[in-house]
Parts: sequence; C-alpha cells; structure tokens
Amino acid sequence: MPLRRIARLFLLFAVLMFFSNPGDTSAQPKFLFRGAWLASVANIDWPISNDLSSGQNISDLVRILDQLEAAGINAVLFQVRTECDALYQSNFEPWSYWLTGEQGRAPEPFFDPLSFIIDEAHNRGMELHAWLNPYRAVRIIDLYEYSAQHVSNQHPEWLLSFNNYKMLDPGHPGVRDFIRNVTMDIVTRYDIDGIHFDDYFYPYEPLVSNEDSLTFVKFNRGFTDINDWRRDNINQMVREVQYAIKSVKKHVKFGISPFGIVENKYAGTDGLNSYSTLYCDPLTWIKDKSVDYLNPQIYWEMDHARAAYAKLLPWWASINDGLHLYIGIYSSRFTSARYKGRAGETGDQVRLNRNTENVSGEVFFSAKSIFNNFLGLADSMQNDWYNFPAFTPPMKYLDNLPPLPPAECTAVLKNDSLRLGWKNPGVASDGDSPAKYIIYRFDRDDKPDFSNPANIIKILGKSTLSITFTGEDFVNDKFIYIISSMDRLNNESEPINFIQTE
Repeated sequence: MPLRRIARLFLLFAVLMFFSNPGDTSAQPKFLFRGAWLASVANIDWPISNDLSSGQNISDLVRILDQLEAAGINAVLFQVRTECDALYQSNFEPWSYWLTGEQGRAPEPFFDPLSFIIDEAHNRGMELHAWLNPYRAVRIIDLYEYSAQHVSNQHPEWLLSFNNYKMLDPGHPGVRDFIRNVTMDIVTRYDIDGIHFDDYFYPYEPLVSNEDSLTFVKFNRGFTDINDWRRDNINQMVREVQYAIKSVKKHVKFGISPFGIVENKYAGTDGLNSYSTLYCDPLTWIKDKSVDYLNPQIYWEMDHARAAYAKLLPWWASINDGLHLYIGIYSSRFTSARYKGRAGETGDQVRLNRNTENVSGEVFFSAKSIFNNFLGLADSMQNDWYNFPAFTPPMKYLDNLPPLPPAECTAVLKNDSLRLGWKNPGVASDGDSPAKYIIYRFDRDDKPDFSNPANIIKILGKSTLSITFTGEDFVNDKFIYIISSMDRLNNESEPINFIQTE
C-alpha cells in the first residue's frame, strides 16, 4: 500500500566507490561497448528503401533506435558515407542514392539523418559513431547515375578501376587530403562521439595488381617495394585523420574495423591474408596509437576449420597494447533462417568475449539482426547478456577528469508518484559538462554499490532534468535514490542523494 510520505533522504558525503574498469569480465560489467552497425549501403538496415518519404524514414529510425535501446545496445555505428556519398548535409559529397533514389538529391521535405540520429541516440544515453567507408567510390559500375558533384566526375584521376568497381587511389596525396577533409567536415559540424572506418582498403576481389603502378612511380615517397608503399599509404591516412580529429575535438573517438585475419601465422588460421592482400596493417596502428579502438571483424564460427573465432579472439586480445578492443560479430549470418550452424553461436561468442581479458565489448553486423529479432537475438540480449545497463568504457588517456555532480537534487512525492529533479551543475575545470545522468536505486539497509549495473534504474540524456516514477515500488521508504553525471567519455561524478522537499 503506498505510503503518504517518504522519509527524508540524506545527502551522502562518503559514497565514492571504486567503479568497474573497462577490463571487467564479470557477468554484467558496468562498462562494456555494446554496439551495432547500422548499414545504409544497399538499404541493408536503414533506409529500408530508397523511395520512402522523409516522414517514413524518420519513423523507421526512431523505431530502430527504440528497439536497439531495449536490447541493451549503447553505441550505434551509423553508416553516413557508403561510396563517396553522404547521408548528411555534406560540404564535399552528394546526397546518397540509398537515401533518396537519386544521387545528389536531398530528402524532401528536408531533414539531416545524421543530425537527427545524433539527437535521438544521445537522448537515449547512447553513443553515435559516424561510419565512413574511406576509399570505395563506385560499388557497382552503371548501377545508377552518379552526380556531377561525385568524385568520379570531379576527380577521375583519383580513381582506381577493378572490373565492376572503382575506389579512391590510396597512393595519391589528393586522396588523403580529400578523406581527411570529408572526415573533418563531419567532426567539426556534428556532435558525434566517434569516427569509424570499415575494412575496405585495397580491394578484396579482384586483388590489386598493377592498377596503381603509375601512382607508385609518381608518388612513391622513396619506397622501392610497392607492397610496403601500399601499406604506408593506408597508415599515413590513418595517422593524418587521427591527428586532425584530436586537434579539434579530443573526445571524438577514432576506430577501425579491420578484417579478422592479419596474417595466418599469428593465430594458426588459413584464410585471406589482409596484410598482404588488403594492405591492412593494424599492428602499426596499435604501435603508433593512431586509433583509439580496434573492432576486428571475426566473422567465423568458434570452431571454424580455417579461421576459428576461439583462436582469433585471444590473439587480438593479446596484442591491443592498451587500446580498446571491441569484436565484430556476424550476427546477421548466425541468426539467419538459412544458417545451418549451431543456434547458440552468437551467444557463445559473446560469452567468450566477456571472459577474455582486454576485450571491452562487441559490435553486431548488422543492426537488423537485432531490431528484427532474428532467432530471438534481441530477446537474448534483453533477458540475458545485456539485461542491465552498461556504458561504453572510459578512455582515461583521452580524459580522466569527472564532470561536476548534479545540483539541487530533490525528491517530491505527489499523488502516489515520485518526481526526481536536479539542475545542470555547469562545467568542470576541463570545460566538460554532463553528457548524461544516471539514476541509482538501493535498498535503504544496504551499502550502495555503484559498480553493479543492476542498481541503475535509468540513464537520461543531458537535456533531461527530471523524471517521474509511479507505482508502489517507487513510493515507499524501502529505497533510496542517488544520481550521478557522466561526461562524453563516461567519467563519472561523485554520486549525490536526492533530498525530499514538500
């Protein structure tokens, strides 16, 4: 039976606790990257089709984010550049064919998908990483008409052609400048949490042979081995992008999702060698600290004969050298109705990640496997793997100063409801304001344990300064309610109790 009054909740001055660290391998760590790739190319995830109205696209995006949030996802990697195009208002590239059905045509009525999804994600306490394909220019030649603004028309000298495919030439200095400029156009104008590059460097098929030989002659930078030069082309681009991002917004994370096998000698595999075929060199990125996180795509089964997940995962975990490591899982394949393997493959991989040191989370390809609940995937997330909230792991080397705690935290009981309110505390000494607020609930007789995410009842965006709870569970004197704030990199303030006011 609801009580008519709540006992005064006293401010706690000594509730600073040790929080879970990013390497926590407990059953439900408080800090864990739980991501989903939201793919726009070929209308894989969103937009569902390229001929829908802006209203339908917005409605679909809200529904997708609602379903991802319910499943426990806390980071969305949203594909904003598929083939030198844009699903945002770009200063360099045309609107995507996959959004409007005509490259270069803006949505009508106008809306900016990137701006919209950033606000929607942040209101849910989720991170939004802008996912760019750095080099792909024409996915399938003559599939549709390319805009006059497209790089294939503006700078055909920058392109390498492979049968039915065209890509930007990594060896051309103008290409490196172009990729950096496109990236920084997003970083400077949008409130993103991260920039993400996928695994398309030099092509998978057909493999590069002599297509870039003239570029090598002209721009070899003193290299005599074309293979070393190709790898350095990628590495130099990565370094330049990282430097440009950090010079403007230190909190914006930069990550890449390389192919899961670098060289077969490392983990006893027998598959495509990305180091010598794609010229992908993540070991150098780790050594140079030119990325903030790696997200290798380990897209095979646990016991795959040529590329076992159970072999590749511990190898990646052993070499990350302080960078964050999130693992790419091919959930759309493993949960497809056509998949002939074990039904529990995805869950086994998640559990192995959880119990492997230096692994700080996973990213699922693609989001539709979650929002369509393939093989009950979203149910497993919501009821088992991710049944408590979690935050993406802090990057202490970028920022280790917590924000100020919420101010004037009050609790008001009225009409059998409990209204909690607070004020934004302003900026900390490093200039950071709260990016989100965390509401905890504890049994009055227990010592508060802020490391256990089971005690979190709500995560709220920075614009929310009150919340109302109803029901008998919230209007009795069994519980106390405590709030903290987090900054963009999930440094957490000291927790503050709510004080009852009449």
